[in-house]
Parts: sequence; structure tokens; C-alpha cells
Amino acid sequence: MKKIIFLLSIVIFGCKEKTKESFSVIEVHVTNQHSLDSLIIYDKEKSWEVKTTLRFNKSNSIKDTLNILEKKIYQIYSFSDGKQGELGELLISPNSTIVLSVDENELFESITYDGSFKEPNNFLAYSKKHQNQLSNTVRNGIEQKELELLIHEKGDLINEKGISLNIVDSLSTYVKVNFNKFSNILKQKNAKYLYKRSLVNEIGNNFSFKDITNNDISLKDFHGKYLYIDVWATWCKPCKVEYDFLKQLEEHFSNNDELQIISISTDRDFDKWEKYITKNSIEGIQLYSGENSEFVKFYDVGALPRFILLDKEGRVISPEELRPSNPKLLKKLESTVITIASTNCLFSPTSENFYGFSC
Repeated sequence: MKKIIFLLSIVIFGCKEKTKESFSVIEVHVTNQHSLDSLIIYDKEKSWEVKTTLRFNKSNSIKDTLNILEKKIYQIYSFSDGKQGELGELLISPNSTIVLSVDENELFESITYDGSFKEPNNFLAYSKKHQNQLSNTVRNGIEQKELELLIHEKGDLINEKGISLNIVDSLSTYVKVNFNKFSNILKQKNAKYLYKRSLVNEIGNNFSFKDITNNDISLKDFHGKYLYIDVWATWCKPCKVEYDFLKQLEEHFSNNDELQIISISTDRDFDKWEKYITKNSIEGIQLYSGENSEFVKFYDVGALPRFILLDKEGRVISPEELRPSNPKLLKKLESTVITIASTNCLFSPTSENFYGFSC
């Protein structure tokens, strides 16, 4: 009997010890913290399982435990101003302690790691920093040869950093492969940016659509007006978020004949779109394009929502305009469409209008 109890004790305590070793500690310190709500660590290999969410609503320094069962690379994201963005990767193993320091004013530039896997994690952060720099460089498109030169320079810097930190070959290879994948995608994106930039000042109103009664409507029908075009689809959640802001924009310019707001759907099925418009009593000029129209191809419409601004002659002012939820849009439209803010609206900070105007 004593022998059985002894064996059971070994099993129980052995399990407890194993459980204890599967937990790791992460400690995060944020300087200049103002809009950074939280950091989230995911396990990409397990369907993006959330390992922990580090919230900074009470303090800019926080410590938490993670149930880590194996040593590998996890993904870390930032959540700020209601938006989530990729911040990088970090190596964690069972029974490790990771210390992360970051300045919110310079997220990618300032990340430093201490504790377990200090060198590997700083190497991963260094690579992500240069990826972010490249992404910012091509935000409006640059010449492909210039981009390729920058990619080569960044690749060399990352390789040299790995050597200086004595990073093991497996991790160096991992970073190199990921950097090459990132670079190829970036070159494709840059080509799209360059194409969109080439559309500026081109005639962009040579397209016809169907309305909900199946009548043909052409953008040329609105010649003589600035056109702010909302490209959306019924399945697009971000599009629905923007809709309320779009309605506020329409109200603000309701007494102005210089600007026309038009919504164009890229839904695959016309009937589904028509039923959605009717069921939800969506007003305004609602047109149907479909997903493979010449309009979609010309403007290279991919991610939704997408907003486009045309001048009175139908020339493209911006093939990818600011969203209605961006407060800067109203000022831009007013400075573009009219030289003086609408005389029919008075500024009212307490107004329920999203833009702070009472009409």
C-alpha cells in the first residue's frame, strides 16, 4: 500500500512540475503610452490562438504568464485607436522570462528585449523594423529599381546583425526566408501603388452601371460635379462601418451642387445587392458594378472599402481617397470642392454630427 501511494505521489508531483515548467513570464514596459491599448501574443500555428492580451489601461508596465508548451516563434500585435497591427515576432519557450521595452512614439524603432532569448528576439525585432521602414517608403510608390536596391541594402543589414549577435543558422535562415517573402509581396504592392499613381489626372468616368431598377447610369451623367465614389460590397464589414460616416458627409454637402457622392457595389450577385439596398432602405445614388467590371479593373479595386475622387471633368484627383471616418477628409473636400466652408453649416462642437458641424 505504501508503495502504491509513493508511486502516485511521484506521478502527481511529476505532473505538477511539468505544468509549472510550461508557463513563461512576459514583462512589458511602455514609454510615452497614450493610445496604445494592448499588446496581443498569438500562436499562428494553432489557428491564431491568443496566448495573452497585455492591457495598458491601468499601467504602462505589466507582467503576465503564458501557458507555453513548446519553444517556438510567436506573433505579437499592437492594438491602438481601435486598430490592430502586426508588431513582429518573438521566441518563447516553457519556463522562460521575456522583458519587452517599447516607446509608443516609435513602436518599431524602439523595441528592445531582455531576459530569455535576448539576442534572438532583438534580431527578430531588428528585421521587423527594417521591413516596416520599407513598407513606409513605398506607401505612395517608388521606382521598382530603387525599391530593389533598398531591399538589397536592408537584407545586408539584417544579415550583418545576425552575425554580430551570433544568431544560430536556423533562425538566420528563418528570418532570411521571411524577409524574401515580404520583399516579393512588397514589390507587387509597389507596382499597384505606381499604377494607382499613374491614374491621377486620367479620365476616370468612362463607366456605366446598373441602378436597383436595372437602368443604365453612367458616371458621365454627373459631368460638371466633383464625384466622391464609395466602392463597397454587402459582405464587407468595414464598408458598413464607414456607411454612417458617409451619410454624415452627404448631409453636410446636401445643399451644395458642386459635389456628388455615389456608392458603387462590387457584389457578385445583382439580386443580393438589390435586396440588401431595399431591405435596409439605403438612400443616395446606389449603383451596381459587379466584381469583374472594367471599372474594377481600371481602378485595380482589391480591398474594400475603397474611395475615389474625380474632378468636374471626370479626371482622377485621387484613386484612393481618404475614408469618410477620417476627419481630414471633410477639410480636403471643402478645400477642393469649395473655397469657403459651406455657408449653410455652422460649427458646433456639441453637435451629434461626426464632423462637428450642425447643418
